Amino acid sequence: MMTLQKMNIKKSIAFQLERKEIMKKLILSLFILLFHIVFSQQKIADRYQYSQPQDQSVPPPPRVTFPAQFPDGNKAFLKKIDENIDKEKLQDIGKNLNTEIILKIDQQGNVLNISTFGKNENFNKEVKIAAIRSTQNIKWTAGKNSQGEKVIDIVRLPYRFKNL
Repeated sequence: MMTLQKMNIKKSIAFQLERKEIMKKLILSLFILLFHIVFSQQKIADRYQYSQPQDQSVPPPPRVTFPAQFPDGNKAFLKKIDENIDKEKLQDIGKNLNTEIILKIDQQGNVLNISTFGKNENFNKEVKIAAIRSTQNIKWTAGKNSQGEKVIDIVRLPYRFKNL
């Protein structure tokens, strides 16, 4: 008869072998799952890219050869925003603040829409208010295509503010 000690040794060896087999299966399963995720993403993107037909009746957006501009230039517009921005509200926000101002200008030079996109929502809001004040009752020079026709244009201007 086997002693209790020999039985315990056999059990522990069997348990270690079982653990190794389980670990092998687990690693193999994770590898297969990772492989599937990595390579299936490319196939999904390709599937959507090729399944969406192009509507040939919709013309492409007009190419703007001469972009819309503020009357004294876009740098003057940014200086006007500096003058109109409420610096007191920006004291506690941070030192270096960045946003992008996006303006939609129609064929007559009117500002149709102003948007701001940046990391700080309060700063975006203040810049948008200053941009609205800066463009009130001011006609922009409309953008023109290569044929010289006035077109609707979208102007993107980066804006940086340094709190001192």
